[in-house]
Amino acid sequence: MRWRWRSRRTAPAVLADGRALSAAMLRQLFVGQCLVLALHLAWMPAWLAGIALVVAGYRYLQLRRRLPRAGIMVRLMAVGLLLAALWLQFGTLRGMDGLIGLLLGVYLLKLLETHDRRDARVVVLIGMVAITVAFLHDQGLLMAGGALLVLAWLVQSLVWLSGAIGVRQAWRETAWLLLLSAPLMGLLFVTFPRLGPLWNMPQIDQASTGLTDEISPGDIANLSRSDARAFRASFEGREPDPDERYWRVYTLSHFDGIRWSRATPQELSATLGRSVDQFVGAGQRSPWQESDSPRFISELLLEPDSRPWRPSLGAPLATDSRHRFLGDGTLEGMEALSSRSLVRLESSGRAPNGPDPAGAAWHTLLPRDTNPRTRELAERLWRESGADPRAFLAAAMARFGESPFRYSLSPPRLTTADRVDEFLFESGVGYCTHYASAMTVLARSVGIPARVVAGFLGGERHPDGYYTIRDYDAHAWVEVWLEGSWERLDPTAVIAPERIDQGAQSIQEGADAFLADSPFSPLRMREIGWANRLRLDWERLEYRWQRSVIGFQREARSAFLNRITDGLGDFWRWWGGLIPGRGVLATLFSLGIALASMAGAGLLLRLGWRETRRRRDERVQWLSLQAWLSRRGLGPESGESPSAHLRRIARRAGAAGPALEESAGHIERLAYAPVGSDERRERLKRLARRVAEVRRRLRHERPGA
Repeated sequence: MRWRWRSRRTAPAVLADGRALSAAMLRQLFVGQCLVLALHLAWMPAWLAGIALVVAGYRYLQLRRRLPRAGIMVRLMAVGLLLAALWLQFGTLRGMDGLIGLLLGVYLLKLLETHDRRDARVVVLIGMVAITVAFLHDQGLLMAGGALLVLAWLVQSLVWLSGAIGVRQAWRETAWLLLLSAPLMGLLFVTFPRLGPLWNMPQIDQASTGLTDEISPGDIANLSRSDARAFRASFEGREPDPDERYWRVYTLSHFDGIRWSRATPQELSATLGRSVDQFVGAGQRSPWQESDSPRFISELLLEPDSRPWRPSLGAPLATDSRHRFLGDGTLEGMEALSSRSLVRLESSGRAPNGPDPAGAAWHTLLPRDTNPRTRELAERLWRESGADPRAFLAAAMARFGESPFRYSLSPPRLTTADRVDEFLFESGVGYCTHYASAMTVLARSVGIPARVVAGFLGGERHPDGYYTIRDYDAHAWVEVWLEGSWERLDPTAVIAPERIDQGAQSIQEGADAFLADSPFSPLRMREIGWANRLRLDWERLEYRWQRSVIGFQREARSAFLNRITDGLGDFWRWWGGLIPGRGVLATLFSLGIALASMAGAGLLLRLGWRETRRRRDERVQWLSLQAWLSRRGLGPESGESPSAHLRRIARRAGAAGPALEESAGHIERLAYAPVGSDERRERLKRLARRVAEVRRRLRHERPGA
């Protein structure tokens, strides 16, 4: 379809209140809708763009008088189809995605019944609400920049709707409005407290990592295909060495012979017949690790997540806000994260040192009649080690370092009911979950309490000092109960030590699977110097945005305001030292100086504002000159036009005559001729110079009669 909108000249966009909008204004509204929709399309269904095109096409044909106005039945049918499409897309209209889709759909359909200036203003205001809603998806730097550009377009639409001005002048007014509002926005950002939501809305079902409540051998291997960011971490003081970067997320203690799953406090309570409070404690400090001192103090910038898990470098000890500390060493938030969030965390850097309230017996359970060959191997190693738990574990770990075991990002699929037997005695090729699962089953087979821990290992260190942990850093290892505390065992350190030191990208076997789901990831170009520098520079900028702007919370605001208050106090004390005398006299003198300074600053601002207005509007310049001439007895006669007034005075103004004549010509040209923006700007400058010359020459003389 080819759009043939009406004239692009700087004619008014609207005729008058209650009368039809021009095609140019409808085009303005349609482009604004497309820009708003672009902010959402990465998360919303693409068919919303089809709604925008259909509605715009209908209005185009209606303007060409080929279709009638959309009546009430057409509009109701359109809303009904929208609701049905959203229901089919999301399965419900109660979720966040469904509600956002409904808002966008109604916003697009509103153009069907937009015929006058009032309707157009409503469309623009709904667009502004839709811009705000876009930040529920993402609060990153790109979203903020895009939202600012779209907001500028909508504000320009409102300015254009406000009166008979051209497009270029509307853009100048928009830029001026945004510039004037910037200081107020900065002041509100710094001083206004962050408020919680005024309503409860279902959260977006969005997970920041690929980890799930249960895993089987091979699941975490699939995460090596993704470069999605899980979280970022910076440290106060000592940073962990590569072999210390074990980020615990949760433990898996239940095994059905195929899959490992986590037992929630509610499930443990129902199974063991004990209170939920015996498995979880809420607060800012862990009730399970009181005797341990923090080894690492980190600040985590967490990605949005529909699940409450929080990563911890070893056992979590304390946080800066209220959290749920589980008895197995898992840290949970009080609610899911709908946006990126900062958490300050103290952690031990090692496995939990206290007993799990579920008990040792819980961590020795295995399903009956499964993996018989693995049980037989465990019993043989137990006898050979003299029933010494440490010797047994060392022997089991050493076995993984022998042939034919290999570490691979693309392990073969295990299909039998006895998955551990199949891996240990037939396949021999696996990823971290294969080895962690097999090691845990071996330990439990001889009565050693053991569990699988799922989390992350490693992370990329940015030159600025923070670490980025991604999906492909997902890892699984083992914790065993020995001599009154949990100890970490990682079979991966035996079979593939390079995975510990260098990350998943260092694994050669099955390397084609690494980042297979992210073909355009910039991480693929880490070996190209300039491309990697650009990537790191962008990540630095984005991290600082998230850390300093999005993460600007109450503590940061209080610290900032305290610095300002302390600075003003220091200045006041310095100023007081310069004032002679003390007490009331010094105070009154200081207040007088301050009030005089404020009055002077206000006067300068007022004069500057008046001068700016005078230079931008020929009418303001003319009225100012007319008032100045009237005070000298040279005012206009009844019914006299501005240019005729100036030319009458010019005939007897002597040296000021040419300036008066030229001023009259500029006023006529600006007021009545269709001049372009460049010529208008130049004539306004010349008019300002001629008016200043008239005042200078007539200041001390009066034209003859």
